[in-house]
Parts: sequence; C-alpha cells; structure tokens
Amino acid sequence: MKPLLQTARLDLYSCQSLMTNPHNAAVITGILTPDTAAFLPADWQICPAAKHAFDWLSNKLIDCEIYLALPTGAMEHESLELQNVPLGLFIVHLEQSIAHIGYLINAQYWHQGYGTELLCGCLTYLRTHSLVKTVYAGVDPNNLGSVRTLEKCNFQLVSNGPQQNTFYTLNL
Repeated sequence: MKPLLQTARLDLYSCQSLMTNPHNAAVITGILTPDTAAFLPADWQICPAAKHAFDWLSNKLIDCEIYLALPTGAMEHESLELQNVPLGLFIVHLEQSIAHIGYLINAQYWHQGYGTELLCGCLTYLRTHSLVKTVYAGVDPNNLGSVRTLEKCNFQLVSNGPQQNTFYTLNL
C-alpha cells in the first residue's frame, strides 16, 4: 500500500484504509498508553481491550479522520497487516474549512523530532488535499513538548483557556 504522504522518516496512512483487517485496530489502539494519551480528551485515554478495539476505532472514525505515522518502509508488504504499534497518530475533526487537530507519538519515539515531523507533514497534507484554511490545536500547557512542536510548526497562541487547555491556531 502506498502512503498518503512521506516525510524524511515517516509514512502516513489513513486509519480507515487499514480497518479492512480487524487485527489492525488492536495494534493501532495499542498506542493509547497512559503516557502517550495523558493529554488527550478523556474518551481517548483508555486503550480498549483487543476484542473491542475495532468497534471503538470505528466509532471514532465517524467523527474524525485518523492518520497513522509509521517508520518509512514499515508497510512495504501487501498484506495490509500492521506488525507494530504506530509511531504516531494524527487526528482531525473537520468543520468546513476549519480543522481541529490532535496528535500523539509513541513514547519510545519521544524527544527525537518525530512530533514536529508528523505535524508539519500532516499540515502539508491538509494544505494540498483539503479545503482547510484554519487549524486549531488545544494543548495542556504542562505538555511542553507539544507546545514546542506547535510553535516550531508556526502555530500562534490564541488563548489560555480557563480549564487547563491553551489553544493555538494556524492559517494555512
């Protein structure tokens, strides 16, 4: 399967395209560890049991698009079966020309620049393959790695929310 987008170290795939294999749902949701999901909304913070992963992920895909980041060349085989938990996820809620995004990186890849590479690559994908003009990202101000990632990708601080979230925006 050909990736939607390639960066220097990442291949990006649509989660929807990999849902033809139920095994993949359990592999994909395996990224939702307490460390990686700590700053996500509450309904994303608990990894579903393998037998429920397909339904859980299918329900998420009703409301948003989810993209998987894999190390370059990890999906060269044609079986479309994931062997390892994704390097990262990029989540997009679309509302006409506005995108609300979230992303997470597998803990074993933290502090190596993958978050910035994933976010910048996905923004390039949105610029060229969607009608999105404005992107919003909420971040817990204690998540300093994510704050730095947003700033590196040219997001601008919009507000410090009253309930722990800080919001950033980017015009594409």
